[in-house]
Amino acid sequence: MLAAGILLCLVLVSTALVSGMLARFASGDGASDSARVASFNVTGDGFTKTVNFDVTMGPGSVLGEGAKEFSVKNQSEVAVSYTVTIRNKTNNLPLTLTVGGAEQAAFTSDEGYTYTAELAPNGATANHIFQIAWPAEQSDPVFSGMLDNIAITVTATQID
Repeated sequence: MLAAGILLCLVLVSTALVSGMLARFASGDGASDSARVASFNVTGDGFTKTVNFDVTMGPGSVLGEGAKEFSVKNQSEVAVSYTVTIRNKTNNLPLTLTVGGAEQAAFTSDEGYTYTAELAPNGATANHIFQIAWPAEQSDPVFSGMLDNIAITVTATQID
């Protein structure tokens, strides 16, 4: 009888322990997590990926009869930093670069002209005006028939 009582107590204690463990592991919780990537969309007006101008210039002439304008527009949900680089990649002609009315000393393939700025999100726009000219005093016949390759590169990166 004593053994049966001890067994009964052990069965009751083990049942209580097992039911407590099951309740601990069988309980449920509803949790979820969601994330979204902000859009990144920087566009421009007045330029495309590649533009080939078939322009004939001579001493004293200006590319396109005056200043060229292009804009950079940040339609992203985040602020961006952008860099505009203008380079004379071949350096065959004695061309000069004027940006915003100020002549730039560096316009070769090695140095180029570089401008860096930031744009706020959601539609902020920056306009850039440049002019490429051939000075009239640079009229040496050695330049006859030569071509130049001018590259304008806009690179944008997310700030946040």
